[in-house]
Amino acid sequence: MIFHLESSFETVTGKKQSRSLGSNFLQLIPANNWNNSLRAEFNVKSWLKDGFATFNVSNTFNQKNVSGFETKSNGYTLVNFGIGGDIKFGKTAFNINLNGNNLLNKSYIAHLSRLKTDEIPNIGRNIVLGINFNI
Repeated sequence: MIFHLESSFETVTGKKQSRSLGSNFLQLIPANNWNNSLRAEFNVKSWLKDGFATFNVSNTFNQKNVSGFETKSNGYTLVNFGIGGDIKFGKTAFNINLNGNNLLNKSYIAHLSRLKTDEIPNIGRNIVLGINFNI
């Protein structure tokens, strides 16, 4: 079994050079984000190859550095999980994966969402099943 741990932090700041009254921040700058993932890769006997399980926590921080034409945004945390691999039964081989996104069903509106002004949140909890047959 092999484990991978990955952590990344993303930040962008944009300011105007002018000294005009009001905000100096540029508009449409994404909020800071801290993303952490743990991934395990494994095989189970002869029937599961390239198996994986992944757990991800993504923290998006409050966005308070806004221009005069946009509103501040609240931060949020999303939890995701996925599992899958290549399965072989006799001569039949297929790849399967099951992913759960936003598992805690957090209601949030991303800072750069075009639906933010209408207060329409992003998608809630969702489960995705993928099956790919190799003939």
